Amino acid sequence: MCSRRSIEARRPTPSSMPMQATDRFRDPAHAALLSRPVSAVRRAACAAATLWLGGCVALVPTTAWASALLAPAVGAADVATMGTRVADPHTPSAALFENPAGLTRFDTTTISSSLGIGYGWARVEASEPAGYKGTNTAVMAIPDAGLSIPYQDRWRFALGAYGSTGSKFDFDADPARGVGHFFSETIVATFPLGVAYRIDDHVSIGAAVEPLFGQLRTRFTLSDLDFHYKINGPGVQGMMGVTVRPTEQWALGLSVRTPGMIWMRGSMPVRGVGRQDVDLNLEMPTQVFLGATWHCAQQLTLSGSVRFTNSSTLGSSMVEYELTPQANNGFLPHAQNEWKFALAAEYALPEQLLLRFAVAQASRIVGSRGVSPLVFDGEDTKIAVGLGRDFGRWGLDATAGYSLPAERNIARETALVLPGTYRMEGVIFML
Repeated sequence: MCSRRSIEARRPTPSSMPMQATDRFRDPAHAALLSRPVSAVRRAACAAATLWLGGCVALVPTTAWASALLAPAVGAADVATMGTRVADPHTPSAALFENPAGLTRFDTTTISSSLGIGYGWARVEASEPAGYKGTNTAVMAIPDAGLSIPYQDRWRFALGAYGSTGSKFDFDADPARGVGHFFSETIVATFPLGVAYRIDDHVSIGAAVEPLFGQLRTRFTLSDLDFHYKINGPGVQGMMGVTVRPTEQWALGLSVRTPGMIWMRGSMPVRGVGRQDVDLNLEMPTQVFLGATWHCAQQLTLSGSVRFTNSSTLGSSMVEYELTPQANNGFLPHAQNEWKFALAAEYALPEQLLLRFAVAQASRIVGSRGVSPLVFDGEDTKIAVGLGRDFGRWGLDATAGYSLPAERNIARETALVLPGTYRMEGVIFML
């Protein structure tokens, strides 16, 4: 996976309105901390809160690239079809991500795994302070694995794992120009446990419970206020789905990922005071998947899907600071819901080869007031091509994808940190 992002921006002028100390903070250190400009404190809190989303790639499990903050699919074969195979996913790990009812298509014990290796590049250009340029590179590993085990004729039991490591943004500070250090590194992992049941030859149902784990290390400085902490913790989410096969040529799938939560806890140093607790109860959004697969010819299969994500809930999740409650703010301010549409074609070639091609379009989820150098997206259009080879008892899939360039212009009055033009594009490779 490779992403490229560039920003041309100007640094805003902090408000001069003072923050009043409350009776809870009467000692000089607390009073000095709380006397900092409220707008600067809130901007720093917002930016620090949004660092995780920019790094964790997908909140709902991970494989996104470039402007995408929500994963299109899991595994090389299903990324090549952009998650259109909701009714009959290619692998157990993809079924656990899109629709657990799809596990019934695996009649024997089936194991799947894939790995995406990504290289990311980002650049910040700010006209105020003049001449400041920041760059960042990161190498990410995006693994997944799944196991489906049949029981008798109708039951399937499955377990899997998917996530990302090494997702990091690290922009060096330039004190001479008044620009602080931007740093964020995250790990997010999902460990689903699924079960499916074939009611008859036409209808299957499935469900899964999804234990989660998230960790964030971040450092962000604005107007002399330093956020430097690590928070982590467990979470849980669930999923249920149904697959209907009205004919041998058609398969229809519908699934729902339930609301969930990740409980993250940690602490951070506060200069002259000691430490304060940092808490985040991150509300994981509901998702609805709807897809159809049509085996329209002996060699050709077409599929399409629609996905809705209630990602606006990310704006209501609050990052809370024990000693500086004035800095509390939404995890992703002004978050918006996502709609994703995808179409795919698969064509069987000689020698047991399968050629895949897909295109997907997804709406942006980061509101204008939530955009920062470390978390932004755009109206996202992706294309992917893949090649699969069937060797009988096992198969091999490879995928390459490209996210078309997108651009956003953020005005000074709405900018979280830096107003300006935000651009992004990228590619991904999986095996």
